[in-house]
Amino acid sequence: MVNKDKDRERRARHDRELEESQAALRRSISETERLVGQSEAMLRRHRQEREEDDDDADLPDVGAPD
Repeated sequence: MVNKDKDRERRARHDRELEESQAALRRSISETERLVGQSEAMLRRHRQEREEDDDDADLPDVGAPD
């Protein structure tokens, strides 16, 4: 009986540890997805700003002294 009790306890501990590990993995994946989203947004913003700067560079300087 002692072995069966130990086996049950071990299985329960393994189940808990597995669930904790899976929960930590899900949190990590969620955080990674959040960071990737932020990075993509930053890259889009930088790309847009560069395009706007390039467009402004093509315009003549109006009102600039000769």
